[in-house]
Amino acid sequence: MIEPHDDLVKRVADLESQVSALTETVNQLQAGIGTVALTGDAAQKKTPHKLSTEGGTSDEILSWVDKSYILSRIATTSFIVAVALALRTAADSGTIDLQLGSFIGMLYAFGLIIYGWFAYKEKSIQAPVFILWGTIVMCGVVVEAHRVFDTVPTELAYVAMVVTGLVATIISRLHHVALPVFVGTIGMSFGSFALDYPNPVFPYLAVILGLANIFATYATRLLRASWLRWLLLVLSLFMILLWNQKLAVYLSKLSLENLDFSVQGMLPSIGFLGLVFAGIALLGVLGKVQEKISKFDVVLPVLNVFWIYLAAKGAIGLGLTTPATFGSVAIIVAIAHLMVAWWLAHRTEGGALGTTSFAMAGGFLMAFAAPMAIGHAVIAGTLVALLAVGMAWVSMRRGNLGLRLGSYLLQFYACSVLVSLLWTTDGTKPSLVGALSSGLLAIIAFCHYFWARRHPPAPGTTLLDKLNKNDRGASILLVAALVSGFFTLRVGLYQTLDFLHAATHSAFGGAQSVLINVIAATLLLLSLVRRNEELRNVAVVVTVIGAGKVFLMDTMQLKGMPLMFSVFTFGLVAALASFVLGRWKKSVDSPEKTTHDVSQD
Repeated sequence: MIEPHDDLVKRVADLESQVSALTETVNQLQAGIGTVALTGDAAQKKTPHKLSTEGGTSDEILSWVDKSYILSRIATTSFIVAVALALRTAADSGTIDLQLGSFIGMLYAFGLIIYGWFAYKEKSIQAPVFILWGTIVMCGVVVEAHRVFDTVPTELAYVAMVVTGLVATIISRLHHVALPVFVGTIGMSFGSFALDYPNPVFPYLAVILGLANIFATYATRLLRASWLRWLLLVLSLFMILLWNQKLAVYLSKLSLENLDFSVQGMLPSIGFLGLVFAGIALLGVLGKVQEKISKFDVVLPVLNVFWIYLAAKGAIGLGLTTPATFGSVAIIVAIAHLMVAWWLAHRTEGGALGTTSFAMAGGFLMAFAAPMAIGHAVIAGTLVALLAVGMAWVSMRRGNLGLRLGSYLLQFYACSVLVSLLWTTDGTKPSLVGALSSGLLAIIAFCHYFWARRHPPAPGTTLLDKLNKNDRGASILLVAALVSGFFTLRVGLYQTLDFLHAATHSAFGGAQSVLINVIAATLLLLSLVRRNEELRNVAVVVTVIGAGKVFLMDTMQLKGMPLMFSVFTFGLVAALASFVLGRWKKSVDSPEKTTHDVSQD
C-alpha cells in the first residue's frame, strides 16, 4: 500500500511541474504578441504623414475620410485658400496690378501642383490636397482673369487649361495614383467651357475635349472610372450641339466666308473627335485600357457613328458641305470600321470582344452614307442588304452570335428604310422603280432568312444564346421580307386597277387590305401544313395588322364595294385563324410533329 501511495505522489508532482512549464510558455507567448502589436502601433505613430500607394488607388480615395488624415488636410486646405483669398483681395484693392495679380495667382496655383508632385514622391498624405486645390485655383484664376478682367489672352487661357490637365496626367503616370488625372481632366474640361461660355472658341474647345477624353481613358487604367468617360462624352456631344446652334445663328446673318474663327472648322472637329473615340474604343476592346473590358468601350463605336451622322447632317443642312462629299468620306470610314471588325473576328476563336460593335458601326454608317454618296436610295439599300448577308456568313465561319444578330438588325433596317421612303414619296401612285427595289430587297431578305434556318447557330450558354433560343431573332428577316414583298405586290395592284380604269383612292385602299388578308391566310395555311410555330406567330401578327387596317382606317376612309371586300376578307381570315389555332391546340399532345426548322420540312 505504501508503494502505490508514493507512486501517486510522484505523478502529482510531475503534473504540477508540467503545468507550471506550460503556464510560463503561455505567458511568454502573450508577452511576445503584445510586443509585436506595440511595435506595429509605434511604427504607425512614427509615420502619420505618409501615404501608401501599395493598396491601390481606391485606398487613396478612401483615405480622405480617414479620421487620422482629415483634420490635417482641412488645416492645409484652410491655409491654401487663405493665401489665394489674400492675393485676390490685394488685386481687388489695387495693391497689385490686375495683370500682375493674375500672373501671381497662376504661378501660385502651378506651384501648388508642382509641390503636390513632390509630395506624392515623398508619399505625403497632403499630396492630394495640393493637387486638388492647385487645379481648382488654376482653373478659377484663369477663368476669372480671362472673362472678368481680360488680363489673360484667349490662346494663353486655353493653353493653361491644357497644361493643367497634362501635368496632372503625368503626375498620375509617375506615381500610379488616380486623383490627379481625375481632377485635372474634369478641371480642364469644365474650365475651358467656362472661359467664354456661351460663346466659346469652338476649335480650341474641341481639341481640349479630345485630349480630356484621352486623359480620362488613361485614368481608367488606374481606377475604373466609366462615369468620368460617360461625363466627358456627354460634354463633347453637348459642345457639338451648341456649336451647331451657334452656326445657325451666325449663318442667318453672315455668309460662310465671313464667319468668325470661333465657329469655324466644325466638320474637321467632328472628324477629330470621331477618330479619338474610335481609337479609344479599339484600345478598350483590345484590353489595352483595363484588364476587364468595360461596357463603355463595347458600345462606343456604334454611339460614335450615330452622333457623327447626326452632327454631319446638321452641318449639311447649314451648307457647310454637300451630301455627296460627306457620304463619300463616310463610306471610307465605314469600310475602315468593317476592316477592323474583320481583323477582330480573326484574332480569337469566336471573334474578339468588340467585333460586333465595329461591324454594326460600319454597317450603320454605310447605311447612312450610301444614299448620300450614290444619290440613289434603291442601290444603297441593296448594298446594305448584301452587307447584312455577308455579316451573317462571317458570323457562321467565326461562331459569333452577336455578329449574326447584328446582320438581322441591319437587314431589317435596310428594308424598313426603303419601305418608309416608298410609303412617304409615292403615295397612291407607286412606281415601277419602287416595285423593283422592294422586290429585290424582299428576295435578299428571304434568302437571308432561309440561309439562317438552314445554318442554325451553335448552342451556347451566354446571355445572347438564351435570348436567341432556337434562333428566334431570324423572325425579323421574315417580317422584313414580307413587308418588302407587300410593297412589290402593291405596285401590281395599282397597275391592275389602272388598267381597269378603277385606280381610285377607295378601290386601291380596299385592294391593299385584301392583299394583307390574303398574305395572312397564306401564312396560316402554311404554318398548319408545315407545323411551323414561327410561321404561325408571324401570321397572327399580320392578321392583327390587317384588323387594324380594316377597322381603324378603311371604315373611316372607304365606302361601297371596296369597304365590303375589305371587311369580308378579314372575316374569312379571322375564321381561318380560329380553325388553325384550334387544330394547333389539339396537336399540343403530339410535340414530335412540330418543328421549328424550315430546313426539315
